[in-house]
Amino acid sequence: MLEQGAALCAGLGVTAAVMAVALPAPTLQDEDARPSWLRRHVIGWWAEESARAAGVGWTVHGATGLIAAQAAAGVAGGIGAALLTGLPVLAAAGAAGGVALVRGAAASRMRSRQLIRQDAVLESVRMLRQLLETGATSVHAAIAVLGERGPAPLRSEFRVIAGTSIGRRQAWSAARQRIGEPLFDMLAAAVLIQGPGGGELAPLFADLETSVSGAQEVEREARALQVQARSAAAIIVSLPVVFLVVLSTLRSPYLDAYHEPAGQAFLLAMLGVMACSYVWMRRLLLLPGLQRVRLGDA
Repeated sequence: MLEQGAALCAGLGVTAAVMAVALPAPTLQDEDARPSWLRRHVIGWWAEESARAAGVGWTVHGATGLIAAQAAAGVAGGIGAALLTGLPVLAAAGAAGGVALVRGAAASRMRSRQLIRQDAVLESVRMLRQLLETGATSVHAAIAVLGERGPAPLRSEFRVIAGTSIGRRQAWSAARQRIGEPLFDMLAAAVLIQGPGGGELAPLFADLETSVSGAQEVEREARALQVQARSAAAIIVSLPVVFLVVLSTLRSPYLDAYHEPAGQAFLLAMLGVMACSYVWMRRLLLLPGLQRVRLGDA
């Protein structure tokens, strides 16, 4: 029974990995045709994985590489849990744990890159204010200085904007799409809205610095509270699984009932309830975050 369960987990995992690598990204064949619910779900899931891969910095293989890594971790976790505990049902919990490790590492990497971008935006606003207060001839000249001596993560973006003489609004729009940071949207809005109207720009960037700093502080405090609550939920859900693993390692007779078909069915049902409870708790703890600023790019 154990060998069959392990072989089944391995076969499913290998099949998922092969399909993730071999199949192309799903696209709509007909823009006018309304896709089915399953197709919409697959397209949305692929877009989410692509965004996660881009946030991590996986530009070579993209979503395919990230999905393959999750599949490999799920296979390893499922087989390891089945062999360690002797309960094939726990292979599902092990597979979910392996996938969660990869996704957690990707989320941590994305958050780290986001914090770096946010700090770079705040430093850029501060440098713009200082340059305008100390005698910069125009915002364009100050942006050119940022392209040379500004924050490293945004230096290339400012260099492209400063080197654009025609279609500067489109250059800002392209930079906003590449960076994908609401705080950078606020900076672009301040430059694009104030430019045609003229006026003194140093007070505007002083107010913008205060706004960006305050928004950044509030978001980081909220994220810290969210991480604490999610960690508590993960510990609560994983404790029964860890307890089962420990009892299985000690060959406790209390688990003899779970080696029977009825016991395995009961254990699978309980794992399903725990998984649904964890998903529900994560949805309750979901934060919308800062909203992107919408600007007319025409």
